Amino acid sequence: MNLWRRFLADRNGNMAILFAAGFSVSVIVSAFAVDAASLYRERRSLQNGVDLAVLAAARDPTNAATVARAVLVENQLIDPTVTLAALTAASGDLQVQTGTYRPDPALAPSARFVAGATPVNAVRVHFQRRGILHFARGWSEAPMIGAIGTATVTPQVSFSIGSRLASLTDGIANRVLNSLLGTNIALTALDYRNLLDAKVDAFAFLDALALRMGITAGTYADLLQARADHGEIAAALAAVLTGADRTAAQVIANAAGNNGGVPLSKLFNLGDLAQLRIGSGQGQGLFTRISALELLSASAGLSDGNRQVALDLGASLPGVLGLTAELAVGEPPQGGSWYAIGPTGTVVRTAQLRLRLNASVLGGAALLGNLVHLPLYIELAHAEGIVGSATCPSPGHPAGAATILTRPGAARVMVGVVNAASFGDFNTPPHVGLATLVEVKLLGLTVLKVLASSLVEIAQITPVPLTFSSAEIAAGTVKTAHTSTVVSSLSGSLLGNLKLQVPVLGLGLSLDGVGILLKGLLMPITPALDGVVAQLLQTLGLKIGEADVRVYGVRCTQPVLVG
Repeated sequence: MNLWRRFLADRNGNMAILFAAGFSVSVIVSAFAVDAASLYRERRSLQNGVDLAVLAAARDPTNAATVARAVLVENQLIDPTVTLAALTAASGDLQVQTGTYRPDPALAPSARFVAGATPVNAVRVHFQRRGILHFARGWSEAPMIGAIGTATVTPQVSFSIGSRLASLTDGIANRVLNSLLGTNIALTALDYRNLLDAKVDAFAFLDALALRMGITAGTYADLLQARADHGEIAAALAAVLTGADRTAAQVIANAAGNNGGVPLSKLFNLGDLAQLRIGSGQGQGLFTRISALELLSASAGLSDGNRQVALDLGASLPGVLGLTAELAVGEPPQGGSWYAIGPTGTVVRTAQLRLRLNASVLGGAALLGNLVHLPLYIELAHAEGIVGSATCPSPGHPAGAATILTRPGAARVMVGVVNAASFGDFNTPPHVGLATLVEVKLLGLTVLKVLASSLVEIAQITPVPLTFSSAEIAAGTVKTAHTSTVVSSLSGSLLGNLKLQVPVLGLGLSLDGVGILLKGLLMPITPALDGVVAQLLQTLGLKIGEADVRVYGVRCTQPVLVG
């Protein structure tokens, strides 16, 4: 007992004992600190590797897992002997998901990526492995460390609406385009074909146009705020074309006057590429190559000058003694353009259009040789196409793929009369009055007067999805969206719905007899009238109840990390 008391009272060597105890504790703490710091550094290295892997995989979503593994192997995070199947098994260390990322601020960050959804525009990579312990491995198992990365790309689709120009010939097309362009030239069918087949780079054309307009600084967005007359547009086209194509464009340029300025923003919507400096946009490849004739035709209908066209088509149709036609072309709604480059949600729209036709047919003996007049009025709202989805180009699909949600313009086709004042005013709906089909007079007195009206309406409420594969984009395929309302013959359908009013009956004819007589006279000419309507609209790239869409290419921006 005394020995124990002396030991407790002895203060010699206290510092050595305290130092030994403190050193032991510091060694243990240091060991934990070293291992913790090592794991943290390893975790950061793992995250860097995963970020590189997901950025590479986002460029080729169809082979995302293969690409991600290759990057991780290259960064020495995966043993090259471990197969992809083993890594991506249900319990594997590498999980790769493709899906859709929506940068919607209203969504929680965790909800913005939806695995397995379409369109595929994002990749998520989750990789884990056991960390390395330096001091604690003798008594503790190394923890699992992992990293998650999500990257997205934004496909940019280059597309246009209203491409019904392959069947253009001379004749009516010349007369319509001459009126809209303010020229007096005669292009042959070969000229049209050359211009249709001639492809120009949109940015090369805009550079040439800027030079002609004296705009040498600024961005393409600045250029698109300007207006250009048809002569400047045709001359800019001629500057970037060669051979016979250049000659045809130069003929138009030499003849075109200033028929009002064309608002360039109604022709082109370049999306993010509009921020490029003028002169720096070329080199986008097939992605921005468009038809010279489609560009001319679209610009012809967008002039803010005299957009009305009057044509006397004479008696060139079988059974028709006279035929006149008038066209009025309006601008697309705000925010619409004929050609656009942009991501999902980008819109292209056609112009509004009104058409008046008046056909005259000999009434025969029953009507004492009087003419029967059939006035038709056609009103087309704008058709539109919206990028619904797009897939980036890949080695197996070099042009990418896209789906355009297309809504053909609603149409109203009527038998009726529209006065000239309201016909060209697109700010107000015109009044369509009753049409006087025939008026028979004897000795100055009206013995028979037939008033008529008829209406056929065509509309497509639900957009029609038009899907373009990589091969179809490369081939320049034009696809058509049709309305669900099918009308085989517009004129025939109108006559079938004809409502007659006969204020004065005479000549021994009943109301039913008048209807039978008039339909018998008019029905044979309906196929010819349908053909005239179709050819007039084709000149402007339009058709009733249909909308044509062409996708020129899909290009993807550099992938960006989003989570």
